[in-house]
Amino acid sequence: MTSHRHPALVQVRQLRLITDNELDDAIDELALLALDEEDDIDMPRLAAGATAAEALAWLLRTDLLPQDDFLRRVQELPRRHGGAALLERQQLAADALKLVNGQAIDALYHEDLISQWQRDAAHASLPADRLLASPIDALRDMLRQGTLTAQQFELLRTRQHGSELGRIIVDGAARQARRERPAYARPATWVMAALLVLLLAFAGRAIVARQAPAPAAAPATGQGVERPDLQQRAAQAVESARVPGAGTDLSITVVQDGATALAR
Repeated sequence: MTSHRHPALVQVRQLRLITDNELDDAIDELALLALDEEDDIDMPRLAAGATAAEALAWLLRTDLLPQDDFLRRVQELPRRHGGAALLERQQLAADALKLVNGQAIDALYHEDLISQWQRDAAHASLPADRLLASPIDALRDMLRQGTLTAQQFELLRTRQHGSELGRIIVDGAARQARRERPAYARPATWVMAALLVLLLAFAGRAIVARQAPAPAAAPATGQGVERPDLQQRAAQAVESARVPGAGTDLSITVVQDGATALAR
């Protein structure tokens, strides 16, 4: 399929921004698209007179050149090249990124999701170090930068009119926003935290209640507890100490500590 070797693709390969396999895949893709020029397949096409930057952008849009591989090669350029050669490759990569990202922004405008002012503002601040691979990524990027406010995004999400493609873009951006939201900011996280606090509180009270000692019974006031053995010993001691000739007129009650004793 050498007849479909697009000059711009060959130039990109010579600059080593794509591999031989990626070039072959691109040539095969062009051959398939050339089978029927009138085909309505919704597939980006590479114009015959496209520049190297446009060819590189086409490779990125069709995913014939994976985004991660491309960005890694761009980051490695300073280690492989220097001077004018480095500047040429860096400029080509930047121009390709600008084309791809700009087309993603334009898609939002064509679907009536952003105004002309927002489109121009987004074009003026296109990222130069990452790829907005789809209109969904472009909408999320505008929301992060503030070009599209949260209130405006909510209006897009709840509006009743608009194209089906526009609805798909907005719904996709909303899903990404939910995934990127910090865990502590999600409503479900607060509900789970509240339930956990309540559970721990009830468990703590139950543990304390089981471990608390039973209150000791207070001794009865005014009631003696008789001990016959001690009473007998005390009587013997008194008998031994009795004054000779004195009558026996003594009643002894022996009680434990805390009881009230009555002696006569």
